[in-house]
Amino acid sequence: MHKEDAEKPPLVLISGSCLNFRKEREYIMELVGELEWGCHYQSKFECSSEGKTMGWDFFNLYFEMELITTLSQVHPKMLKEEGSIVEQQFLRWLEKQFKRMKKEYNLKLVETPYNVSKGFRIDPESYRTEETLWDLR
Repeated sequence: MHKEDAEKPPLVLISGSCLNFRKEREYIMELVGELEWGCHYQSKFECSSEGKTMGWDFFNLYFEMELITTLSQVHPKMLKEEGSIVEQQFLRWLEKQFKRMKKEYNLKLVETPYNVSKGFRIDPESYRTEETLWDLR
């Protein structure tokens, strides 16, 4: 049976925590709406609760990779943030945007998109044989 992967854009998952998610969700949605409006891009952004534990509300933010690359073109300062990949730089930049709104969220990067590789091929002519290994001794 031939399996096919679902056709959906690569998503970046950011996990966060705050004290009152119901109240804070509208501020998160407002900021992301402003970012989308500023770069003329309508994404399928999701912001969902993960539950409450010991007084903290945990939530997930799902961003499309295309939105992040568009934002990096509109806001080039994002690429100057600390991080080795664009997703980490975006996370640091997003934290600063929330701090500008006087909102403190504990955010961390959970998943980054990747391409599935099907392995690699080795040239059969490049294999070492017993004779070549004996010559190397």
